[in-house]
Amino acid sequence: MVQRTVRRGFTLIEILIVVVILGILAAIVIPQFTNASQEASESSVKSQLQTVRSQIELFRVRNNGNLPADFNDLLTPPNGEDPYLQKEPTLPTGYEFVWGDNAASANVETIYATFTGATLPEGLTAAEIEGW
Repeated sequence: MVQRTVRRGFTLIEILIVVVILGILAAIVIPQFTNASQEASESSVKSQLQTVRSQIELFRVRNNGNLPADFNDLLTPPNGEDPYLQKEPTLPTGYEFVWGDNAASANVETIYATFTGATLPEGLTAAEIEGW
């Protein structure tokens, strides 16, 4: 009696087809994660700006219209009040706070964000970021 050994496994063509399908799926999914990451960064910057601006306004109301000199005044207020911020906010990579008035605006803005990275995030301009 002749015994045959049965080999089980995938052929080269089957493996190539699976690899091609995975490549196509990756090409579809990866750009969506990139956009989500950019949107999360934008949301973080906007949220932190809103928080800092509201605390600056509170400082201004409690201190006869005077603005804080820097973040230290918000962390340890000069009049012995409770801190306006628990810690200095940190922005995502490429963004920074600009402290002071925005000379390009008719309204006085005490703090705004600017982008310091090499290239602006896709779909955004510097003016849009500073307008947040």
